[in-house]
Amino acid sequence: MRGAGVRVPQAPKPAIMSPTTKEPAMTDTPSQPEIQIGDACEIDPAAGPIQATDNVGESDRDVLLYVNAWCGDCRRAIRFLDEYEIPYRTIDLDDHPEASDIVEALNRGSRSVPTILVDGEHVATEPSRAELASIFGIGEEVSGGVLGRFKRSPS
Repeated sequence: MRGAGVRVPQAPKPAIMSPTTKEPAMTDTPSQPEIQIGDACEIDPAAGPIQATDNVGESDRDVLLYVNAWCGDCRRAIRFLDEYEIPYRTIDLDDHPEASDIVEALNRGSRSVPTILVDGEHVATEPSRAELASIFGIGEEVSGGVLGRFKRSPS
């Protein structure tokens, strides 16, 4: 039997650094490091804030997507938000690799995109179109949602 009962040691993951104290973040469980989403755009103060790409429009909600340009799921989520004219910002992990630490912390070590936050709260990772409709309260069969105010009324 190949590999039966043999444990391969894993290389330790680098510590997630707190953006406010510059110390390793303290956690109760190592798989879920403590992070402050509000500091997501200031991971390295010496380098300045990460510039998120803005979609045209204003909202009383802050919709932020961590994406990769080559990611089909990311493009689908962006098309959905554009279709329903929901304002959002994006941070491309290829352009800002330091943001990967936040994505990995939100997704228990996985660098899965798109990772979507609304008002600093992680609401979805790799959502389907139906999940996006539910989150944003789009469609007749969906009521409420995180952004229920964006639900289109009949013309």
